[in-house]
Amino acid sequence: MKSIQFHIHYLTDPNDYIAVEYYTDNSEDDIQSVSLHSYGGGHWVGNLDIKGGDSFHYRYYVVSGDVNSSEAGGFRKVVIEKSKGKFFLDDFWRDINDPIRIFHSKAFTEVIHRPEKDITLIEIDAGNHILIQLNAPDIPRGTAIGVIGSIEALGNWVSPVLLGSESFPLWKQFIPIQEDHIKLEYKYVLCDPNTGDILQWENGNNRTLSFHFPELETNLFCHTDEGFRKDAYSWRGAGVAIPVFSLRSERGMGIGEFSDLKGMIDFASQTGMNMVQVLPVNDTIAAKTWKDSYPYSAISVFALHPLYINIDDVGPFKNASDQKKYEKARKELNELEVIDFVKVLEIKMALLRKLYEEKKNSLFRTRKYKEYFSQNEEWMIPYAAFSYLRDVNGTANFQEWKEHSVYDQDAISKLSDKKSDCYKDIAFYYFLQYYADQQLKEAKEYGRSKGVVLKGDLPIGVYRYSCDAWIAPHLYNMNGQAGAPPDDYAVDGQNWGFPTYNWEVMAKDDFLWWKQRMKSLATYFDALRIDHILGFFRIWQIPLTQISGIMGMFNPRIPISLEELYSYGITGDLRRYTHPFIREYMLDDVFGEDKEIVKKEFLDEVWEGAYQLKENVNTQVKIESRFLLKKYEKIDHLRVPLKRLVGEVLLLEEPGSEGTAFNPRISLQRTYSYRDLDPSERNIWDRLYNDYFYNRHNEFWKEQALWKLPYLLEATDMLICGEDLGMIPATVPEVMSQLNIIPLEIQRMPKGNAAYGIPPEYDYFSVCSPSCHDMSTIRGWWEGDKDNAQRFYNLHMYRGGMAPEECTTEIVEYVNKEHLDSPSILAIFPIQDLLGMDAELRKKDAASEQINVPADPNHYWRYRLHLNIEDINKEATFIMKVKNMVEASGR
Repeated sequence: MKSIQFHIHYLTDPNDYIAVEYYTDNSEDDIQSVSLHSYGGGHWVGNLDIKGGDSFHYRYYVVSGDVNSSEAGGFRKVVIEKSKGKFFLDDFWRDINDPIRIFHSKAFTEVIHRPEKDITLIEIDAGNHILIQLNAPDIPRGTAIGVIGSIEALGNWVSPVLLGSESFPLWKQFIPIQEDHIKLEYKYVLCDPNTGDILQWENGNNRTLSFHFPELETNLFCHTDEGFRKDAYSWRGAGVAIPVFSLRSERGMGIGEFSDLKGMIDFASQTGMNMVQVLPVNDTIAAKTWKDSYPYSAISVFALHPLYINIDDVGPFKNASDQKKYEKARKELNELEVIDFVKVLEIKMALLRKLYEEKKNSLFRTRKYKEYFSQNEEWMIPYAAFSYLRDVNGTANFQEWKEHSVYDQDAISKLSDKKSDCYKDIAFYYFLQYYADQQLKEAKEYGRSKGVVLKGDLPIGVYRYSCDAWIAPHLYNMNGQAGAPPDDYAVDGQNWGFPTYNWEVMAKDDFLWWKQRMKSLATYFDALRIDHILGFFRIWQIPLTQISGIMGMFNPRIPISLEELYSYGITGDLRRYTHPFIREYMLDDVFGEDKEIVKKEFLDEVWEGAYQLKENVNTQVKIESRFLLKKYEKIDHLRVPLKRLVGEVLLLEEPGSEGTAFNPRISLQRTYSYRDLDPSERNIWDRLYNDYFYNRHNEFWKEQALWKLPYLLEATDMLICGEDLGMIPATVPEVMSQLNIIPLEIQRMPKGNAAYGIPPEYDYFSVCSPSCHDMSTIRGWWEGDKDNAQRFYNLHMYRGGMAPEECTTEIVEYVNKEHLDSPSILAIFPIQDLLGMDAELRKKDAASEQINVPADPNHYWRYRLHLNIEDINKEATFIMKVKNMVEASGR
């Protein structure tokens, strides 16, 4: 038996208490607990006898009624095999809301701050010892932690003892103690790991330690401190952003590939940057058309994109003629300026099938493949079956399949059995996923070896006809579609077409689907951007009968009752506000000379000068379907303004309320219906609108986010950033700060009412960027928006006169430098904006560098870097320029 005594200092509420959950060695499935008791002042103690073992794992938690709240981080670990006497654990609580937790992410502990030199522990001999530990993840690479103090074993304030780094970010060292009683003062210092010289003393008063050992044989007193004390966090880094599909290399094949990331990692490393950020990398092959280029519409949240596989790293082909065909096709596809998604898909998948036939038997016998399959079969078998059935039926819309339209696990297991006639076609997708997995993991590890973090992207939605929706439709609201409210980049809002989440159902297993998704992403990335994090507070949901984002409502929401409407002074026949407001004078404005055609074909007159849409065109979907008829080809230009007529309402009736509850339409001030009101009525609607959209839901949405997000965060130790742009509820910054999710700052999408973000004023815990994939580059914006460029030139850059027509290299450099010099912990630059500083390297047509146009739901995502990454990495002058800028900024 071994005796363990706990002591932790932490102030709880009067009716709460602290307990410890623990296990020994590797018995995670047998977690037990013991309660501690307090002797006042926030001091909690307890005793435990265990049968033995080599290691002891434990974690503190607070018990508050029926709720248990664990401290931050995973289980603490101490080695107990060498302790013959008692084991004393002296700890401080690890606060889950402490910003230091950001530096506990893998991005820092495994890459950025990983110690360059291993410092080993002193061997324990007979007698009593202190195991002194400091939990400090934010220690600059190339340095080490030492401890110095008032006793000889701690150098008598002259020579520090270096702490071991093998358990980083936990620094620790054994200190021999000759007496039974210890009373000492000490401090931690930052040291040169090679010489032991002190580089920096921590702030504050001396730490103190007092303890009395019992008169037994060897005892171990393990004292753990939290954090190296300093004025402020100081580390700042930089990174480069580019979608995988946009990479161009000599080894690629018409589209970027996972192996191309190594070249981008080399670029980051050479320029002193710490991060390469990409867009989602999951399989999007649904219709096998160019629309599958949309990276946020994956058919599986677990499967990687087969087109990102590098064929050379799978091949070569056995037949020399096949090898020549491949090399010819690669040359032709690489000569294209942009991605021809359909052509790449057709040629590359045919080549991969050829390699599959040649290599499947030998691959499937390897231990490495068998281990991969065993670890991933839960999602991979249904995904491969889904992909096979998509191929057979010619569509990913499983509702149209002749067989297996409803997922049945037993039936799919039978279909996927090795004895099945279609097993070979199904197993093709196992083959693809294995190689995609290996190549992306290799890129991640390559980045780690260079001190560069690979940062992924978590899409907020799932594709309506995805494998995920096929397997578990109960997890999603299939009767709605997700999108975004209007903003400056999409005045009618956005409709992404994804079903929204059924959070109540997901909560029944503690959000297991989300936790599995986070663990899958952590396999490939050490940092993660959560796309549209506002979706965890509320999502914008559009009925299936409508198309435009302006017809959406928040989900969840608190609708306005009839009584509340009356209290505002909104009474009478509510159809004035719930039905499209269409008047004669509007038709002149909207349709001009086509007014009579519109009245004849699409409208019914209700009374003189007032109209309603005909039954066959009274929703946007009906209008869209109507204009598919050949007879309307010549008036197709009326389609969009007609759809906008549907949105001429001020109130949207709450579904299922039978006319007793309503929601204001977003951007209702832009409607003719609103403008037709008298000033006093407009004032009433403004008050209702502002309360509904900016006050009513704040606490409600905060509760929603705090209900969901912690489950995701507990499932991973990636560095988490959140895209929090757009219409931001007031409680979003508070929740993100509380959960240590780093917010995003885009200069041209500022928070608040400012015209532009001011980088010198950004918070330290933020990620700043001059642009992103959803907008034009610096050059594209400058040259495409002359009025705003002029204002920026005069009011932000403080330059007089007329702004240059062309966005010069000096202007691009000014914007980039301002972001590098900002306080933000990370500054991320699209590769286009970095190349924009070099007149010879940048692309001539700046507008063609924009990756996505959010206002266009049918945008073709086909941008490809115009230079091979190998050639960029040879541009010594450009590389040195970027490196000097990064270094000069202190990053």
